[in-house]
Amino acid sequence: MAKIANITDENVKDHLITDPRLNQVSMLKNKVPFLVLFAALQLLIFSNSFAQGAKKLQTIIVDAGHGGHDAGAVGQYENSLRSKEKDVTLAISKKLVAELRKQLPDVNTIPTRTTDIYQSPTEKANIANEKGGQLFVCIHADSGPLKQGRRQVGTREETRYHVTYKKVKKKKVKISTPYKVTVPAYEYFKMPLQRSGTSVWIFAAHKTSEKLKAITGGGEDFELEANESDSFANNFDFNSPVGRALANLYMTRFFKRSDNLASMVNEEIEKTGRNTFGVNQRQKGIWVLQATNMPAILVETGFINNPEDERYINSEEGQQEMAASIAAAIVRYKQQIDHTTGAAESVPATARVQTAEPKPTTDYTKRSNNILEKINLTQNTVTVDLYDNAEVDGDIVSVFLNGKNILDNKTLTDKPLRLTVNLDPTKAENELLIYAVNEGSIPPNTGLMIVMDGNTRHEVHFKADSQKNGVILFTHR
Repeated sequence: MAKIANITDENVKDHLITDPRLNQVSMLKNKVPFLVLFAALQLLIFSNSFAQGAKKLQTIIVDAGHGGHDAGAVGQYENSLRSKEKDVTLAISKKLVAELRKQLPDVNTIPTRTTDIYQSPTEKANIANEKGGQLFVCIHADSGPLKQGRRQVGTREETRYHVTYKKVKKKKVKISTPYKVTVPAYEYFKMPLQRSGTSVWIFAAHKTSEKLKAITGGGEDFELEANESDSFANNFDFNSPVGRALANLYMTRFFKRSDNLASMVNEEIEKTGRNTFGVNQRQKGIWVLQATNMPAILVETGFINNPEDERYINSEEGQQEMAASIAAAIVRYKQQIDHTTGAAESVPATARVQTAEPKPTTDYTKRSNNILEKINLTQNTVTVDLYDNAEVDGDIVSVFLNGKNILDNKTLTDKPLRLTVNLDPTKAENELLIYAVNEGSIPPNTGLMIVMDGNTRHEVHFKADSQKNGVILFTHR
């Protein structure tokens, strides 16, 4: 029991949550029996138990954005179809629901709306949570500010005045003489957007507090992914200190799964030949993504104020192609989730790790760099802890600081890989580079980095793969 007490007091706090130290054990005993606390801690200690008990994908929520009096974006450029986003999203979501019910008959696919009604973002999130959704897919259409154009349509007569002055009784008097001129006549119009294509969005990493609220606020509607034999699961208190630590695990899992599905959707749409903008996070956040206690993505199917995109997302062929692409990605996602679940029940985690020979870390310069975040620090020496993000799937990384290898071929787990990083004060920016030696059993290679700058904590969700390194830039105040 000494080991468990130690983990409760220190490791859980440092590894998973930012709450005060977990020193109110007596409070926990009033809410859950001692054996329940023991079982919960085992979930925290052995993250593989999450994989072993993870439920297969059984409920998908499909949301048609906007609706009713909220039309969303409207085609407004000259000669547009004047289409409304709420109609496009409803049409595509209906086709997506039909496609998923056809391809995944054993999965309960639930639309948030099937008619032209208004639902607030809060209502949409509540529907998803109350229906026990395990995946939330939101359909939208994009837009942007339109520039104003003008063109000459003829001429018109305009009266102007010639001004002269003369003295009358020692006073200066202004005399205006009218005359006619012919000037061009213009008409003004809204020019169409040049930008076109599809993008996929996930909840922003800096909005994790809202995602945690969705998880901890789930109450009886939130089912802990544990083995059926674990009777404490549905009665577990997520608002207790240990409960919040557990919620953090789910939050990071949701982030990774959301990013994984979003990447698959982007790949499937790319196969159709459409322009894509990859996986994105909105700085201000997207309510329905961060308020749902499940993995969640939002698909911007096209730009309603771009002529080509507007025709595409209003056509039967375009809507069906978009629905089929998203459905194909969800089928891949489900197969991956179900495969991971099934494999974990009978195969040790170490056996699921990719067996390919690690690539030499000296090749890192041959990959492009993806700058993930810039962090402004006050100290020249900081500690950096690296974890696998959510599910431990055998991700292996090497780390370079300003080109120097400071960590070589190490496997990410639920236990921290701790680095003491000494920054070069003569550099405006110090570059910490994450090189993916492999991508684990669930590509890409993803992890959580916690940087301690004195008493200030910074969290970075990083991603790297065989094409790109993940880079964090440290600047000094």
